[in-house]
Amino acid sequence: IYIFIIMKVLAIESSCDDTSIAIVDNFKKIKYIQTINHQKFHKDFGGVVPEIAARQHLDIMDMVLKNLPLKQLKSVDYIAATYGPGLIGGLIVGSSVAKGLAIAFNKPLLPINHLQAHLLSPRLVANVSFPYLCLLVSGGNTAIVLIESAKRFKILGSTIDDSAGECFDKVAKVMGLGYPGGPALEKKAIGGDPHSFKLPSPLTKTKNCNFSFSGLKTAAIRIIQTHNKEKNFEKNFASSFQESISSILKIKIKNALSVLKEKNIIIKDFSICGGVAANKKINYDLKKYINSQNINFSQVPLSLCTDNAAMIGWNALELSKTIKFKKNNYNIRPTPNILINE
Repeated sequence: IYIFIIMKVLAIESSCDDTSIAIVDNFKKIKYIQTINHQKFHKDFGGVVPEIAARQHLDIMDMVLKNLPLKQLKSVDYIAATYGPGLIGGLIVGSSVAKGLAIAFNKPLLPINHLQAHLLSPRLVANVSFPYLCLLVSGGNTAIVLIESAKRFKILGSTIDDSAGECFDKVAKVMGLGYPGGPALEKKAIGGDPHSFKLPSPLTKTKNCNFSFSGLKTAAIRIIQTHNKEKNFEKNFASSFQESISSILKIKIKNALSVLKEKNIIIKDFSICGGVAANKKINYDLKKYINSQNINFSQVPLSLCTDNAAMIGWNALELSKTIKFKKNNYNIRPTPNILINE
């Protein structure tokens, strides 16, 4: 006789400019989720203003929690929250609210690494088994990671300067497309010629898995400044820039698969996560390549690519299988600069 016990987690995400609260169970069901983005408060500044973000988290968190039925709050087994990395103001708000709820309802408190949550999110929406390879591409991070378990993350390569998301945003800003730049640049690229401008591909001649996007960013800005009055410039350049990013990512993934082959590590699954994972061009190109290698490509839904509490809750459930959490785990402090494997 098998007895299936339903475990539920109330999770909070507040690391940057998304306030999100979710209830997730161990059967991969998102019982409740509400995510509110602050972009309208930051767009006039061309990026996220930490103080504004912290105040918005405080206001929105209070509103969302008031809308969540008390019965649902009491029914959860754990309280989880992002403790890093991220902006310290937002992390303090989210972790403090989580701590208060854990004390009020006498529930174990689970601190979650935001980057690890991104990397484990494919398992929430698909049948992805350990070990698997994941490309993390967000506003602050670009890395290829081998996920060996819910607690073991091996970084095969990461950016040595700018992230892919940061490169998207800065180039879009110079083009006058506003913030956030990634979605605006992707929209502008529709109908453009991806081969109209030749852009550099830093570090692609080397066989390692590290990334560099600062040189590409600098070259892109120079082209914008010298060609911006040409007919159809914006859509052709946006298309070429997007093509360059996609090509770099593909080359580095190819290198990562070679590394795994040399070490006799067999994977069946690959996924892409983080905000840039919402880019359709990048998804299409990587899926085509990964499938040609007889590896399953798992796409995280667009709603879960950006920061959200569902992935925080799922990370907590993954950890709850292997770690016993104390109910009085209230002395943990937010860590803004925590790394993937910490």
